[in-house]
This record gives sequence, C-alpha cells and structure tokens, in this order.
Amino acid sequence: MVSAQDVQKLVQSVLRGYKFLIVSNREPYIHMYTPEGVKVKTPAGGLTAALDPLMQAVGGTWVAGGSGDADRENVDEHDRVRVPPQNPKYTLRRVWMSKNEVDKFYFGFSNQTLWPLCHTVFEKPVFDKSFWSGYVHSNRLFAQAVREEIGSAEKAFVWIQDYHLTLVPKMVRNGFPKKRKLVLAHFWHIPWPTWNVFSYLPWAREILEGLLANDLIGFHIRNYCMNFLASTEKILGAKADYKNYTVEYNGHITHVKNFPISIDFETIDKLARRPEVKKEIKVVRAPQYIPYKYIGVGVDRIDYTKGIIERFRAIDRFLEKYPQYQNNFVFVEAGAPSRTRVPAYMELGERIRQLADEINWKYLRGYWKPLIYIEGKMDWKRLFALYRTADVCIVSPIHDGLNLVAKEFVAANVDCTGVLVLSKFAGATEELRDALFVNPYDIEGFADAIKTALEMPMEERKRRMKNLRRHVAENDVYRWLADFITEVGSIVKG
Repeated sequence: MVSAQDVQKLVQSVLRGYKFLIVSNREPYIHMYTPEGVKVKTPAGGLTAALDPLMQAVGGTWVAGGSGDADRENVDEHDRVRVPPQNPKYTLRRVWMSKNEVDKFYFGFSNQTLWPLCHTVFEKPVFDKSFWSGYVHSNRLFAQAVREEIGSAEKAFVWIQDYHLTLVPKMVRNGFPKKRKLVLAHFWHIPWPTWNVFSYLPWAREILEGLLANDLIGFHIRNYCMNFLASTEKILGAKADYKNYTVEYNGHITHVKNFPISIDFETIDKLARRPEVKKEIKVVRAPQYIPYKYIGVGVDRIDYTKGIIERFRAIDRFLEKYPQYQNNFVFVEAGAPSRTRVPAYMELGERIRQLADEINWKYLRGYWKPLIYIEGKMDWKRLFALYRTADVCIVSPIHDGLNLVAKEFVAANVDCTGVLVLSKFAGATEELRDALFVNPYDIEGFADAIKTALEMPMEERKRRMKNLRRHVAENDVYRWLADFITEVGSIVKG
C-alpha cells in the first residue's frame, strides 16, 4: 500500500523546485459564524477529502472559491489563510465571487449546462449566453489568482479540478512567457460524454481549447478518455492518438489517462471499528429504532443522476413481488440536499419526499414503514454503524463518474457481512467486480437483485466483500495520488 509519506516523497522527488498549486471551485475549509463563534467546517464531497491529505503532506497553495460567511474575516491582506486551523500545513487562497457571479458560474453554467450534458441523463441542459459569460468571467477570477500565487516562480505545477474551471488552463498558460516552466494538469471528476453529445454545447470549442492547454488530463475510466479524444478530433480537428492517448493541438501535446479516484481506506476502516460505532450498531438494531431483520442503506447527494427515485421504485416493487419481506425489511436513505437554487434540484427533492411518503403509506403496518428518509448529513457514528450492520448497500446512479459511496461502504463493512448492489452505469463497476450489478431503469431486475442480496449465503457475502475490501485497500486515495503524480513526473522528464 502507498502511504501519505510515500506520496510526499514522490512529489518532492518528481516536482523538486516546482511551486505546487491545486485549484478547485470548492474550498477544503470553510469559516462559518455560529452562536458559539466562528467555526471551521470541512465540506462533504470526494474531491476535498481526496486532495486535503496530499496538501497536508506536501504543502503548497490551494486556490478555491470562498464560500463561508466568515471567510473574508479570516484571511490576510492577500486573501490567504493557513490550514488546517489546528495544525497548519498549507496555504488556502480564496477567490471572491458575488452572489450574481456564483449564480451564473456555479448554479448556472456549471450545474445547469455542463453537469446534465456530461451525465447524459434525461435532464435538458440549459444553453444560456448569460450563464456562459458568467462562467468565463469567474474562470478569469480563478486564473488571475493562480497567476498571482505563481508570482515570479520559475517553475510551477498547477493541478486544476473538475468541470467548473475548464478555461483556467489556457488563461494561466497565456499569462506567462513560454520560457517559464509551467506544468498544468486537470482532473475531470464527472463523465465525459460521447463527442456528438458534447458537440451540442455552443461553446464546445472554447472548453476543449481551454482544457488542451493542460499537459495532462485525468479521467476516472478509459471510456471517458476515448470520448474526450474523439471530441477533440471531431470538434477541433485536433490530432488524437488513440494508441498513446495524446492530443496534439496548435503545437502543444496533451496526455490523457484514466485514474479512478479512491478513498482513505485505512482511516475509514479504523473509524468503523471504534467503540462508539459498535455502541451505535446496538442503537440502530434496537427495537425502538429498527427492530426488523433486514436493513438496507443508501447515501447520496440529492441529485437526479443518483437514481434515488428509481431506487425507491425498485424497493416498492421488491416488497410487492416478495411480500414475505414486508414488516421485515427497512431501507435507510440519507439524502444530503445540494444545489437547492437550481429548479431541477428543488423539484427533485419534493418528488423524493412525496414518493417516500406514498410507499410508506402503501405498506404501513403498525410501527413499520419500509423507508426511513433522512434529509441532511448523517452523523458519522450512525453512518458507519449502518455501513457495518446493513445487509445491503444500494448505490444506483443512472450515471456517475465513479462513485465513492460504494468504496466507503466497502471500507466500513469490516465484518464482511454486507452486499453491495451497484448500478452498471457507475464508473466504479470497472473496479468493484464482486458487487451485484443492476440497471436502475430495470425495476423488475432491480427488485430481484435486492432479494438476491438479502438471501445470499454468508459464505458468499464474506468472499465477495473480502475481495472488494482487498481491491479498495490496495487502490486507495494515496495510490490514486501517486499514480497521477508519477504520470506528471514522466511529462516533466520528457
């Protein structure tokens, strides 16, 4: 296994003499006002959880959008603050945007245009010129902050994150003379669609040209790499090399490679074994909470790509088709609200609540109801207790770049008694081969898979989960980081 110290040594070896920067829309630490004073919170999400250990190990600067209501009061005159607060290891440089700028850049173009376009779900992208203008403007704000942080450094490595900042690479590169040694890399955390779908975007050329200013672009799986190469060839007329996974455009070569992101397996494994979690398991299984034989669990952001509606319909059909599980099975869904300013997300939240109520009313028997729907972030002790004691974890997106909840469940299921039911449309299916795969649109097959999971012999459960845990342990977040940095190193040497 690769450790944080191994990654630190690798970065120091590969990028010796380079200024190290990460750039993302979301910041890793948020200052918030509370009745007890200013508190520092860490946002939920795989991106910050994956990259914060790297920054703590190697130092450097993280450029991100300021989002906390106390953020401005907790930076210096250069908009910088050292983090983590208790034991500072690196610098956080905040970029300021007004509410109107955030509306157009984040809630607008990023999440009403690029998000549905790239996930190719049945949610029509919004092609609004004002959204695009706001997106360009905010990308300029981030690029300016990056240029300021690079300053006079002769060598710098800039690692840009995700679909919010596609124009930043070109803006940064064009802001320095060619003799300056800049290595730019991008990690794309969501799917990349087929070239013909991406070509629907009126600003497809500009986004591709922005991304091709990078030296390296990482995707979760090989299929996304192939889609990206085809997009550059068909839309830009770039020279795409499908054998070596490179693109040549305007005299610049960009390398493209798949790096499936992961989790900190060891930390989750240790947390799941803590005494507080063992106590919480007894609470979860207590008569006053869930006194039923079988427990299922799902954990998601409230997003139309996550397939929560389809999941609830499959549970409904499962209970209809196999009535012996009525009054014996409870499914706990923890749904964290997100992007609530976007109309599609507001409507989805209401649809999920209504469907949960309808299903519970349909099967209501005494105190039993099949769905426990929790809106908001679940306490970590309760979450890990459910991960440990659940008979089945259902991760059923209708399209997902990878999906880290599946890996978190595997890491936390330390007793190897749970079964992972995983959508075939999640990128994680390429790795987690011992899960039960479902098509979330196939409600009959989905319902049957739930029954298969619950009735799976214990020997088979343990065999599958041990295989899953071995894979995730060997391919954790530090392996992901090491693989990416190693690839950067080959580009630097080349």
